[in-house]
Amino acid sequence: MPNRNIAAACAAWLFVVIWASGFVVARGISGKIDPYLFLLLRFSCVLVVFSILMLALRLRLPARRDQWRLMGIGALMQGFYLGPGFWAVSQGLEAGVMALIGAMQPALTAILAWHFFQERTSGRTIGGLLIGITGVALAVSPGLGSSATTSGASPLVIIAAVFSIGSITAGTVMQKSSIVSVPLLSAISFQTLGAVLVMLVMNLLFGQWSATLTPATLAYLAYAVFILSIGGFTLLTWLVRSGSATRASSLLLVVPPLAALMSWWLYDESLGPLQLAGFALALAGVLLARSSTS
Repeated sequence: MPNRNIAAACAAWLFVVIWASGFVVARGISGKIDPYLFLLLRFSCVLVVFSILMLALRLRLPARRDQWRLMGIGALMQGFYLGPGFWAVSQGLEAGVMALIGAMQPALTAILAWHFFQERTSGRTIGGLLIGITGVALAVSPGLGSSATTSGASPLVIIAAVFSIGSITAGTVMQKSSIVSVPLLSAISFQTLGAVLVMLVMNLLFGQWSATLTPATLAYLAYAVFILSIGGFTLLTWLVRSGSATRASSLLLVVPPLAALMSWWLYDESLGPLQLAGFALALAGVLLARSSTS
């Protein structure tokens, strides 16, 4: 049991680092390739890799009913999460606002997990979530203050952002349903297929099919395929399945501040005392929320 707990803790914080690096990738591909085409290529490559692994390991396909459920979960957690989120940011929604909306995800997950699966949430966990949300708000407050008068976000853009967060919340909770019995590799393969279908439609509606695949773009794509999707999403799915959906989701609170630290290190973006304090507070909140076993 101690070894399992250590492995789960290592997997949790490895997931945080990987997930935060996704913001760096989004920053890196800006102006190099259409984001919807990039996501379509990313998920398509992941699907090919997982399909080859399933064939090599001779894994049985899930039941037809489970296949549709898994595709729906993948559409929510990946396609409808990243697609509308990218669109909202491209339409003028500040990253800080998106981060604040995203900070509501663990609390929403706790409510839904309690309602549908009677998953208990302790007072310590609730307190940790509140502290973490406060930390995220503090970390993004400088950006919010500087852009408050220049925001071009319309109500439709805000709706898209909220829909994005609602999608990953619903998908996370659904991971705890009966499909938990489906082997992890088979489950993620069909979830990736759901994401591919969503991004295909979104690319038809909003994206561009032409792109110049430079070495830098291909490097970002390879990182997104093997680290973000195969590594990060697999870890997230395993964490939700093997434990509490709320505790797994609480990790997302420390992602925006950590992404700001990464951007400061890689791109020399500004990083002030408020952002550092917000990072520390978000980290403390996540540690408190995950310290509860109930």
